[in-house]
Amino acid sequence: MFDTKNCPLYEKLSRGEPLSQSEKKLLADIVREEIKFLLRNQILPTPRNYERWFYIFCNLVASGQKLEDSVLMELYNSIYKEESELVNIRIDLKHTAQVLSDIIAELQKSLKENYEQASIKEQRIAELQKKEEARDDFITSLLLELLMLVRDLKRQNEIFLKKVEAQQKVINELKSKLEMVEAEANLDPLTDLFNRRSLERALEEFFSLCKYSKMTFSLILIDLDDFKYVNDNYGHHVGDLVLAKVAKVLRTNMRAKDIVGRWGGDEFVVIMPNTDLENAKKIVERLKSQLEKVEILAEGRRFKVSISAGVVQCGENFQSWLDMIKEADRLMYEDKKKKAL
Repeated sequence: MFDTKNCPLYEKLSRGEPLSQSEKKLLADIVREEIKFLLRNQILPTPRNYERWFYIFCNLVASGQKLEDSVLMELYNSIYKEESELVNIRIDLKHTAQVLSDIIAELQKSLKENYEQASIKEQRIAELQKKEEARDDFITSLLLELLMLVRDLKRQNEIFLKKVEAQQKVINELKSKLEMVEAEANLDPLTDLFNRRSLERALEEFFSLCKYSKMTFSLILIDLDDFKYVNDNYGHHVGDLVLAKVAKVLRTNMRAKDIVGRWGGDEFVVIMPNTDLENAKKIVERLKSQLEKVEILAEGRRFKVSISAGVVQCGENFQSWLDMIKEADRLMYEDKKKKAL
């Protein structure tokens, strides 16, 4: 198995430390080889794939090794056959992509400056060649040779600049894919709301702020009424339509700073920063009123949906955000029982 000591650059990236010029060049070489390999073998550069293959190519490029694609595939399978063997791999993808972008920007700037300097020298040589004192055959020959040399350097500069721009395009595409994968990982695909994992991270952060900085927030747990009846009688495709419509109502009736997500099944969670209990309850009533206007058409029949909700405000009576969820869940079922009476 590779040892990360073979590539100190890997450790520096893991810690987010600044890189020297030589390390930046090495990083560019590693990423170039890795991206070519991933594209060649049609491997999607998800954060997980990118991270794992970076680990391999970091060691390869740093040690000057070159292996066939088939050998690399075998190596990959042997390294990652046990998930627990490499739990320490933590590459900051955004940091890596940003460093690469900085490298490209610096290189492009340098190349453009060199091109401009070459153009100035080319013009000066051409002007000097026309002067009477430069009519001597030797001087004329020397000037012509210098002129050809400068023009050749300009051509090489243009070719290299195009290659750099092509690499910039690859890096931009990688950054876009990373952003897309990150966004997809945080969203529920059916409703386009935040998923449970995102909500849990947000709740943990807001509860910490509430506990240590006295910033309050309210939490709403929402459950659709009789959703099982909809699935059983109209089918899950209609149930999905209901969830999507409810999600749209939630999005359009909440403030920009509120965090709305799907908790699971037919349950939704709303996190409302700097909102007390009474105001949160008013918003719940508004949501219920808006949902009363929504009609679902399925198999020639129209029906409406309603929700039950539990609302809590962060405070000293809660030891964790999980306690808030439990209390909101209890209040939500109380709300549901009132309708059954």
